[in-house]
Amino acid sequence: MRYFFVIILISAFNLCAFAQWKSYYPEGSINVKETKKAQQNKKDKLFEQHFFKALKGKSIEDYEKAILDFDKCTEINPKSPQPFYELAMIYAEKGRYEIATEKIKEAVKIEPNNKWYELLLAEILFAKQDFSSAAKQYKKLIKMDPLNEELYFNLSEAYLYTNQFKKAIRVYDDLQKKKGFDKMLCIQKHKLYRELNDINGAINELLSILIVFPEDIEVMEMLSELYILNDEQEMAFKVFKSILDIDPKNGRIHLTLADYYRSKGEKENSYKELKLAFMSTKLNVDIKLRILFSYYQLIPLSEEMQDQAYELIDILIEKYPENPKVRVVYADILYSDNKHQKAKSQYLFVLEKEKNKRELWTQVLFIQAEENDFEGILRTSEEALEYFPLEPLFYYFKGISKKWFKNYDDAITSLLTGVEFVFDNEALILEFYISLAESYNAKKTYKLSDQYYEKALEIDSNNVLVLNNYSYFLSVRKTNLEKALQMSFRCNEIVKDNGTYQDTYAWVLYQLGEYQKSKEWLSKALLNEGDKSAVIVEHYGDVLYKLGDFKEAVVQWKKAQKIGGAGKFIDRKVREGALYE
Repeated sequence: MRYFFVIILISAFNLCAFAQWKSYYPEGSINVKETKKAQQNKKDKLFEQHFFKALKGKSIEDYEKAILDFDKCTEINPKSPQPFYELAMIYAEKGRYEIATEKIKEAVKIEPNNKWYELLLAEILFAKQDFSSAAKQYKKLIKMDPLNEELYFNLSEAYLYTNQFKKAIRVYDDLQKKKGFDKMLCIQKHKLYRELNDINGAINELLSILIVFPEDIEVMEMLSELYILNDEQEMAFKVFKSILDIDPKNGRIHLTLADYYRSKGEKENSYKELKLAFMSTKLNVDIKLRILFSYYQLIPLSEEMQDQAYELIDILIEKYPENPKVRVVYADILYSDNKHQKAKSQYLFVLEKEKNKRELWTQVLFIQAEENDFEGILRTSEEALEYFPLEPLFYYFKGISKKWFKNYDDAITSLLTGVEFVFDNEALILEFYISLAESYNAKKTYKLSDQYYEKALEIDSNNVLVLNNYSYFLSVRKTNLEKALQMSFRCNEIVKDNGTYQDTYAWVLYQLGEYQKSKEWLSKALLNEGDKSAVIVEHYGDVLYKLGDFKEAVVQWKKAQKIGGAGKFIDRKVREGALYE
């Protein structure tokens, strides 16, 4: 009984204690805390999931997906700066600088003085060309990291874009105080002083370099240029001499001295320095060639300039014997001096090694044409066509050379092929048509000959060569003589006192039976060097014969026979004293 009482007493005590505990710790309190913790864990987990998905999307350049996930992160936890930072980088990469600026400012607001956030803000402001704001941001960054050189350069660049050159110089000065003497910084400041047209400031910067590096030729050359700009010629001259003491074969300085002496009227010293510049292998050959180009127009005007040009090119030939550009310039000088044969040799020298120089093939062909070297024209044009099978001019030259050798079929084939490749060049098409007309006429394919002459006149109705030859061929064939008369008359209107053209008009009149008028025009032709032409003199004899002056006709035929090159009946005319046609 006593044992049972004790148990009841203990149970009562426990019930009382439990009641007191329950009243001190309310039943719902622990459940709320646990719920909040669980919810936060869930949010954190969801944030992490979206953040890593965003990073994955960014890594594979699926930026649209990355943006969606980073945006989700900012919704889940708007106090986390990292998603804003990542979004700013993506938008900046896509060139959407306004929204990039908004995002990075959010990151900076959440976590001020974060170096990387502040730096990205500066870079985005710079990229959107808000240079003033970018400069403020870079100044802030320099305070955070005063030994970071790149920040100084970025700040100075921001100032440069707003033409605040003095502020940029001060930035370089601040950097130089931090790190000590720096040649590159002095060079940069020298450039900025030049932008400000502060030549003395620029000079002082270069002089500060020479104190440390007294034999820096590059800086000395820049200094000499500044002295010249500042109209301090004697100071520049001293610098030139100092450079040559260090580097006597400095071609650029010899060239500058040549200009210096020329400006002072000292031609002899100027040319002496120019030769030294040409002898220097340190001076680029293209610079030397550009100088020689300037001699082209002077060669025909001055024997002194001519001698200098040849002396300078001889130096280059000696220094660069295998350089094709040197050989071409040499050839051009020879050509401008009317030494066409020697020029051609130089062009051909280059073509032996460089077959792909279209302009050189063309130049050689024109020289050969001037020399009436049709054998050379044929050889050169055929070889040129191996490398340039679509070049119409080479077909033209091949055609006229074939025509010269009376290989008319090949001439026509070449001319017909070449004319198909001519575009936007009526002058060249005209030449093709004229040669085709002449070739067809030689083959007695008169219909096609006339067609091409007509095509030529459609291009140039006043072309005297076409007017004369077309009318002459019609007169020889005794065809369409009225048209021939009109064309020949027009030709003589355009070009006065030309014996050949006057003879053509006379011969059309002859074929029309107007012998007295024909005689008058032939008399004019004889006065205009026609007396040197066997054809014109023979024509004069023929018309005299028609007019009944048989004795004088024979006299003229004999003259034509003596000159050489008259018609096929000339010997018979002289021998029999009779007219044969």
